[in-house]
Amino acid sequence: MTREEELRLEQVYSRGLGAYFLNGTDHQALVRGRAPRHRGVLMGHVVQVLSNAVLVAHAPTAASAPLKPGDGVVFDAATWRSPEEPEEGGRVYHVTPVGRLLELQFGYDAVDLRRIRAGDWLWRTHDPALERAAKPFTQPGAPVRRQALAVTVTAHEGAVLTSTWTLAHPALHVTVRSPAPLARAQNHALSEATLREQLGRLGTTPYALTSLEADIQGAPFAPSALLNTLRREATDALALLQSQPRPVHGTSPDVALAAALADGLRATGTGPRLAAQLHLLVRSPAQLEAALAARPASLTLDYLDFYGLQSAIEQVQAAGITARVASPRILKPGEERVVAFLGTLGCAVLVRSTGLLYALRQATAPPELYGDFSLNAANVLTARTFLALGLNRLTPTHDLNAAQVTALAVGVGPELLEVVAYQHLPVFHTEHCVFCRLLSTGTSYADCGRPCEQHQVALQDQQGRVHPVLADVGCRNTVFGAEAQAAHRHLAAWRAAGIVHYRLEFVHETAAEVAQVTAAFREVLDGRMSGGDLAQKLARVAPHGLTEGSLFVPTGRF
Repeated sequence: MTREEELRLEQVYSRGLGAYFLNGTDHQALVRGRAPRHRGVLMGHVVQVLSNAVLVAHAPTAASAPLKPGDGVVFDAATWRSPEEPEEGGRVYHVTPVGRLLELQFGYDAVDLRRIRAGDWLWRTHDPALERAAKPFTQPGAPVRRQALAVTVTAHEGAVLTSTWTLAHPALHVTVRSPAPLARAQNHALSEATLREQLGRLGTTPYALTSLEADIQGAPFAPSALLNTLRREATDALALLQSQPRPVHGTSPDVALAAALADGLRATGTGPRLAAQLHLLVRSPAQLEAALAARPASLTLDYLDFYGLQSAIEQVQAAGITARVASPRILKPGEERVVAFLGTLGCAVLVRSTGLLYALRQATAPPELYGDFSLNAANVLTARTFLALGLNRLTPTHDLNAAQVTALAVGVGPELLEVVAYQHLPVFHTEHCVFCRLLSTGTSYADCGRPCEQHQVALQDQQGRVHPVLADVGCRNTVFGAEAQAAHRHLAAWRAAGIVHYRLEFVHETAAEVAQVTAAFREVLDGRMSGGDLAQKLARVAPHGLTEGSLFVPTGRF
């Protein structure tokens, strides 16, 4: 790949390129963090601001893709301006070489030159020439690939024109006919070449004409408008056929699950319903104190420091509550000590990866194991496989909505699932440590001073929403959604399906908020409060609002 081609890729969409972890861990250099938006290609830096222009010194990359009139640019002033302030930028009107510098002029009032300073970086965010070159690949409706289409046509003078359009994979075909018999041509009779030209104009459809067989007798006349209409009818019919569910032969797992769901929901009102049990997950000693007072069925400790867990576990067990420890989400080669340590704690483990599940099962006396959402159990087959590997219970993947969770519960047995009814959804997990980058001058855990142990960190987005960030024992960070995700609309259906175990997970909540959320859920699960009242209570506790998040069911009912 040439340097020009690399720059084209960077221009299309880029928030900055780098070596990342190829040269080792250096959190200060890993992510610039100057802006969350598209930056494009660095073109240089401001040397001087004139009354009506800006003088810019070239960046090394600019020689391979120089600035030109019409380019869109932005001035990056992160060194002196708050990131929340809008940036200056616009279309370049004139580009004039001045010695080794470039003089850039902009349209009238397009850029406020008073907000630009010497030293600001200049990025090209938009290149119209590149956009024109990419347009054939990005225009709406352009298919990524085309499917081979074979067409056979019967066109006899005095008879209806019939055309059959066939796809090989999947095996589908449709037949379309002219509304009236074909008349005799006065000048230009229908030919195979005409058919190939008109029927092959498949434009933005996902099809390509690869073969045509024509049976033409006499001198039939078929106007271009008729052939175009037949082509559109055929491709529309094929597209409709391909959008339909394929027929199911025999009894598939999905069919069995549907039958089980129907039978299970009919039977829910006939047998005794077990009392709901609350399970809490906490991440700080203050939250732990409030959780102990709430006396849940189990308490899961998701602490940053493994080696401070033992006393917390003893507190939980002394209170007569089942103690569990949450494992890291990722384990790499060389981190086997974590597996060994988990086996020595004398409590259950919330397992978050298949590798860890395998390793813990090899222990001489494996602890009680519970599977978390990150095992990605989305269907009956996967859930049963994990349960057969020794898990006591399993949390469904967050890819499922509330209705799909209900179906999974009926399919595997509702008592074997532990659903998350309150949480800040984990948005992403990253090797980059925000704590090290922003609260220290170190490059890694070896010299960062461990600010994650003393400080709370959150990322604020452009809408002002604050997303909590937590570090784990491997210095990896998890960014959580700002809003609290709650299952208030779906608790009644989950209880009707027989689900017994409900987990509440806390991130930055205070001890008082832990107590309030837990008490509210207990009232609902005990039948003393409605889901609507629960939503109102949670909305007052959650500082950034409430959402159904991944539990949302598009139809609104199930």
